[in-house]
Amino acid sequence: MLARVALTASLVALSSLSARGDCGAFPRQASFAVAVTARAAAPGGAALISHVNGTTAFNFSFTTAWFPAADGDGLVVRVVECNPNHHSCAGVAHPEWTNAGALAVVRAALPAGGPLSAERVTAANISWMGAAAPPPANASRWGFADPRAAFRAATGEVYLTFDNCTQNCYPTRTTMLATSRDPFDAAAWTFRGPLLGEGAPYTGGAALLFRDGEPGAPPHLAFIGDSDTANAIWLAESPDGVAWAVVNKTWMLSRPACWDHYGVAPAGQPARLSNGDWLLIYNIDTGFPYKPNPLGRCAVGWAVLDGADPTRIVARADAPLLVPVLPYEANCAGTAECQQPWVVFSTGLKPLGGDEFLVLYGGADSVVGASRIFVNVSAGGGAR
Repeated sequence: MLARVALTASLVALSSLSARGDCGAFPRQASFAVAVTARAAAPGGAALISHVNGTTAFNFSFTTAWFPAADGDGLVVRVVECNPNHHSCAGVAHPEWTNAGALAVVRAALPAGGPLSAERVTAANISWMGAAAPPPANASRWGFADPRAAFRAATGEVYLTFDNCTQNCYPTRTTMLATSRDPFDAAAWTFRGPLLGEGAPYTGGAALLFRDGEPGAPPHLAFIGDSDTANAIWLAESPDGVAWAVVNKTWMLSRPACWDHYGVAPAGQPARLSNGDWLLIYNIDTGFPYKPNPLGRCAVGWAVLDGADPTRIVARADAPLLVPVLPYEANCAGTAECQQPWVVFSTGLKPLGGDEFLVLYGGADSVVGASRIFVNVSAGGGAR
């Protein structure tokens, strides 16, 4: 009941914001409509990966990246053994990465139709992406967080970005890069180091867009979260996909009078739409510490980037796409697995064909959820 009341309040707040037109104008806003076709796409409406349903050995498994695999789908899942603020940490196997977490690579089956499933997440799946693991210790030292994967078809490689965190990612957080042609083999990863080089700023994740084979050899693009303020997504460019430089620190900003007024953060790799434009999923992030918001701690929105110039936003959500309302996303206080209630935060996007996509997200920073969405581009700008 609490979740339903919160959702109703959120919708009222949204309608008043949208009615005033305070979300701003974009050149092709009317050409696109994005709708949820299956709010909870896993069997029975349950979370895709959850300690409660036995699909993970870890107390918390949440933000998840997707990549294509030869025999199905691959997922990179952030796992956390315990959080001393929300769960007993007595007897955990790896206190050195408690809070920050580690990354597990698992196989999955995520078809456009039919049930979704994923390999059970265990300690055997953990990979440090070519880097050295945190040395054993009796207290939290550092770990990896919030993976986002981009498949580069021209080279057959998965490019993985993730954050190297101390404690709960504050005050130190740096976005890292690793690459692999065989992501399931922990020894096959090449650790590239900080995405923005040594001395990189305090960032929170990066979604990569590769432009191999496009006329004029344009630079590859990265959409990077400003974790210091959570108020902006930066734009960075690279000639080779490894060396990156920020070119615009105000590329996407939170909008003061709109639903995403408190903060924005990138989700997964942008995906092509049937008309040639790009779909970019993004999150609101109300910052650290949490600033109360009727939509919760985190929610999910969308934007469309111009197919010829993806640095140009041509449409953007004037209402959230996904808000925390399901039990494992919202009012989970007192349950066996709950780090942060009122959270839906996406770092994974899988194209399903026909302008339908699967959004993968962390619910309550505790489970992996999945929802299907459809983008109507019937009036959207024409083929490119």
